[in-house]
Amino acid sequence: MTREKITIERALELIEAYGAEPGGWPEDERAAASALIEAEPNVFAEVLSEAHALDAVLMNEMLPEPSVDLAASILARAPVAAPERKNILGRLSSVLFPKGVRWPAGAALASLLMGLVGGYAYAASDVGYDQADAVYYAAFGVDSDESWLSLE
Repeated sequence: MTREKITIERALELIEAYGAEPGGWPEDERAAASALIEAEPNVFAEVLSEAHALDAVLMNEMLPEPSVDLAASILARAPVAAPERKNILGRLSSVLFPKGVRWPAGAALASLLMGLVGGYAYAASDVGYDQADAVYYAAFGVDSDESWLSLE
């Protein structure tokens, strides 16, 4: 929520805390503070010049590189995530889909699996071709007494 009005004291606090550039100020107070500074430039002239000088010094300051020992100690103290426990389906899906489940690949795998199971179940049973044809015709609504069956 953007503030519409701001006090001189708050504008001075923003300059002292965040520097002279309005881009560094909190977004909800930025417009009101900028408008107040433009309306009363004499009040903020000295504070802004000091803040610009400090900003320039800080921008030119070279930051030291962290030591290797410091980086190693930070990494040693970093929390380690507990391994995620998965059930058998979770482990199977991570093996089959190492980059995550994707619907087209999952659908292709499911149809392949259903075909293999159905084919094995049909081959392992004592169902003859006549019975299988009857089940096919019943499933797809084809009348087995039609004359086109005589062409077989």
